[in-house]
Amino acid sequence: MRENPNPDCDPNENFYAGDNQNRETGQASEFKKLNAYALESSSKGQDVHLQAAPSQAELLYKKFRVSKGMLGSKTRDAIMQKYGNAANEDDIPRELLLGQSERQVEYDRAGRTIKGHEMVIQRSKYEEGQCINNHTTVWGSWWRDHQWGYKCCNQMIRNSYCTGIAGIVAAEAATDLIKANIYHKETSQEPAPAEQKLKLASWGTDIPEDLVLDVKQLNEALQKEDGRRREERDERKRKYNVKWNDEVTAEDMEAYRMKKVHHDDPMKDFLNYRSIQTV
Repeated sequence: MRENPNPDCDPNENFYAGDNQNRETGQASEFKKLNAYALESSSKGQDVHLQAAPSQAELLYKKFRVSKGMLGSKTRDAIMQKYGNAANEDDIPRELLLGQSERQVEYDRAGRTIKGHEMVIQRSKYEEGQCINNHTTVWGSWWRDHQWGYKCCNQMIRNSYCTGIAGIVAAEAATDLIKANIYHKETSQEPAPAEQKLKLASWGTDIPEDLVLDVKQLNEALQKEDGRRREERDERKRKYNVKWNDEVTAEDMEAYRMKKVHHDDPMKDFLNYRSIQTV
C-alpha cells in the first residue's frame, strides 16, 4: 500500500504511513537520481547501464556531480567578477540609492540635448564629406526627376567628372534644343488622309447596309459551299489530302447565309438555291 492508510492519525502514533514515505527517505531518492542519470546518459549515446554495471554507473554519476559542481561555481565566479556582488558591498552608491544625481541636462522640444554633456556623433562605415573628381559637393546633394546627383554640376551619373557651370549651361541648351525639335516635328506633320475602306461582314456580326459584294466571287463561293455540303453528305467524295483555309471573305459569308437551312421556315423543303447569274 503506497498511500497512508491512516491520514487522520497523529504522526507520532502512526507506526505505518505507507510505502511512499520510505520511497522519499534514505537512499531511495539517491537511487532514483542515479537511475535517471543512467537513462539520460544511455539515450545520449554513453555506455551506461545501471542493471548490467551498477558500480560503473555509480562511479560515473559521482564524477558527473563533481564536474557539475565545479562548473557551477566557475560560472558563478565569472558572473560575480564581471558584474560584481551587490550582496557583499556595504556602501551602496548614492546615485543608485536615490536614483538621481546633480548633473543637469537641458533638452529642446524635439528631445535633442542642448546642454549637459557632449553630443555623440553617429559613425558610419561609409566615407562622408569627401569630394572626388573635381566636385565641390558630395553625391546626393542634388535631386531632380527622382534621381540623385551633384549640385555643383547637376550631373546624375555617380563618379563622373565635374564640369562646373559650363556643364550646367550646356545641359540646359541641349534640353531646349530637344524640346524645340520635338515641337517643330509635331507642328510640321500634316494629318494623313483617311482611307475609305469597304465595310466587310465578319463572323458573328449582322450584314451592314452598305456591304459591297463581288458577283463573280459570290458565285464561286456558292459553288464551293455546294461542294462542301456534298462532301458532308457523302464521305466517299472527301479527298485524302484536305487543305484547310481559315480566311473567310464577305462573299463566303454571304454564300453561307444563302445556303443555310432555316429550320423555322415552313418553305424550307421547297427552296432551291441557285447560283446568281452574272449580269
